[in-house]
Amino acid sequence: MQEGSNGAGSVSRLKLELQIIGKQSVRCELVRHLAPTTCKSILTSLPVQGLVHRYGESFVYFETGLVIGSEKQRTQFRRGDMGLLVANGSICTFLKDATSQAMNPIGRVIEDLKPIESTRPGDAMILKKSTV
Repeated sequence: MQEGSNGAGSVSRLKLELQIIGKQSVRCELVRHLAPTTCKSILTSLPVQGLVHRYGESFVYFETGLVIGSEKQRTQFRRGDMGLLVANGSICTFLKDATSQAMNPIGRVIEDLKPIESTRPGDAMILKKSTV
């Protein structure tokens, strides 16, 4: 994803919060043009939550139970990018630049990733509308 837009007042960049329950949260944004149908489905389902899992050192994810089809999938992601793994409805946050299985790109974390990097399997994570 390209950087540069701050998203202030933008209808295509929607500010959300990714919270590790009982710990910290980080701000993120859904970017509608990356996968409009996917982003709409996620937005209408907020808040979504699940238990944290790790996929090696590449990304952290949690299953949402959402059933969404493939849309504008890609396999290359950068540190901080977020994607939806269609196979199990998981929201994934990339901890480093990586090539992965195909996912619907949905946005990016716009703050420090340290709270997400420090999650442990079994922590609960929730994606919700931003309070800021």
